[in-house]
Amino acid sequence: MSLIAELQRRNVIRVGTAYVAFAWLVVQVLDSLAPVFGLSDPLTRLVVIVLAIGLVPVLVASWLFELTPEGLARDNTVDHDAPARRNAAKRLDQVIIAMLAVAVSYFAFDKFVLDPGRDADIASEAAEQARDAALVDAFGEHSIAVMPFADLSPDKDQEYFSDGVAEEIINLLSRIRNLRVVARSSAFSFKGQNLPASEIASRLNVNYILEGSIRRMGDRLRVTTTMIDGRTDTQLWSENFDREFGDIFAIQDEIANEVVDRLELQISGEMPLADRFDPESYSLFLQARHLLQRQRDEGAAEAETLLEEALARDPNNVAALLLYASIYGQNLYWGHLTREQWASQLREKMDRVLAIDPGNPEAQVILANLKAEVEGSLSAQLDAASLGLRLMPTDTNTNRIAAYQLRRLGRLGLSSEYSRYVLSKDPLCAACLRGYMFTLIALGDYPAAAEINRRYRTVTGGSGEYYQGIIELLRGDAEAALATIESAQTIPFVQLQGKVIAYWTLGRIEAHEAALSELEASVEDEKFERYLVRPEDFLASAYAWVGRSDEAMDILDRRIDSPASSGPRNWNIDPLLRSLHDDPRWPALLERAGLAPHQLRKFDIEKLFPGPGTVPVE
Repeated sequence: MSLIAELQRRNVIRVGTAYVAFAWLVVQVLDSLAPVFGLSDPLTRLVVIVLAIGLVPVLVASWLFELTPEGLARDNTVDHDAPARRNAAKRLDQVIIAMLAVAVSYFAFDKFVLDPGRDADIASEAAEQARDAALVDAFGEHSIAVMPFADLSPDKDQEYFSDGVAEEIINLLSRIRNLRVVARSSAFSFKGQNLPASEIASRLNVNYILEGSIRRMGDRLRVTTTMIDGRTDTQLWSENFDREFGDIFAIQDEIANEVVDRLELQISGEMPLADRFDPESYSLFLQARHLLQRQRDEGAAEAETLLEEALARDPNNVAALLLYASIYGQNLYWGHLTREQWASQLREKMDRVLAIDPGNPEAQVILANLKAEVEGSLSAQLDAASLGLRLMPTDTNTNRIAAYQLRRLGRLGLSSEYSRYVLSKDPLCAACLRGYMFTLIALGDYPAAAEINRRYRTVTGGSGEYYQGIIELLRGDAEAALATIESAQTIPFVQLQGKVIAYWTLGRIEAHEAALSELEASVEDEKFERYLVRPEDFLASAYAWVGRSDEAMDILDRRIDSPASSGPRNWNIDPLLRSLHDDPRWPALLERAGLAPHQLRKFDIEKLFPGPGTVPVE
């Protein structure tokens, strides 16, 4: 008898086939569940090795023993022609067929259901990392974060000054085109945490850290600065500046020059210099800015008083005049100014800036944005955003505005480029992360949007659960979406909208109708009148999601001309409004809103927004 025939007679081939199918199935299931339960790769490898080794004793046992109705028996004691033996072989064949069927079914499920989602997540993450790396690599070794300077003054009352000087150094270094300087909001987020420079550098994705302290005693200053290589925690340079208080501008210039020298940067043109003002006027300006950064209602009034004192000492203090833009913006937000008063007062201050400094880029951009806000036209808004890029091409705020405008235009790929550029300079900017998340949602890249949302929630201390819920809903997990939205800390009518669409998707009609009634009532609730976002917008998207197109279209139609409206935002790319795209009234609505495709195509986007860090064509 041949070896093959003997192997078949003793069921060795059958048993081996069944064992291999079983082992393959175990490995595949383990590979899928390991990430869920946090199992390590070494454990997975150990299981594979044990299964592979186990094949040998299984084959040996199947050669020596036979499974009979009475249990295991030595092969030489079994009658292989007996009916019971043939029935046992048939049962073994059935087990093998069942095992192979399960294995093939799992393979198909994994390949065509689970695998595409995993591949999309992996590809999205890899693409995001590659895009971020490309932006960072564009600056080579030249990246730095300036940390808030410590206040070492005897009375510990100079925090506004120490923080302010560090921020002015950030602004000064940011004027150097081939140096990536992390913005204030990201660098200052580590204030008081006492982390190693290497960890901060890693989190901000920079190579160098500049730390410092200020000790002010009357008219004397001691400024200490240290530059550290964040990759090795090595101190590269340290210096003390013991000077008169009026020398603060020269100190800032010297620190910036030292950074440039240490990084061996090639500067095209002259090295930028700190703006000079009366030192006491400058100190009052820093104190006013420190108050405004707290975003409190009472802070604007105190800051305005300080600026009046600053301008009394130095009427040409342009920085103080420019800061009025933030004061008037906060007063508008808190309801202390009408829009007409806001526009008039802002224009008067910016005209004063341009009378002192006719080429001041910030004042020009503020006036352009004011004009666009008053006109309300998309064309004026795009022109203002483009002007900002032309005059301040590396400024994070102008690039963030460009990303927003491009998102409105439906140019989502280019909008993403601008967002990534901003985040390379200001990785912990909450508004920048939120805007990028909206773009990714509009693109349908929900895994990447979820990751940006995670970063956004980390920066904001938890805010963003509502957006996480919407992403989960769009990914098809309504149960998770509802749980997330119910726990979200957000405006009541925003949370209600999330509940309305999640309940409806889950088929919980009674709960859906109750939440919808509350959302409809919020439209008439006076306590929501001061909000910049309006309940009507969220009610419209809720109606659209549940298929009530007539009600949704009616609201959007009224919103175009409503005095309370802040203007159409992203209707053309809002995924919650997609069901309206088939409504015959949708094209006309978009045209009235200025968002119809033929209206958006008339703008020369490549000329207005040629790419981050690039100056638009005149």
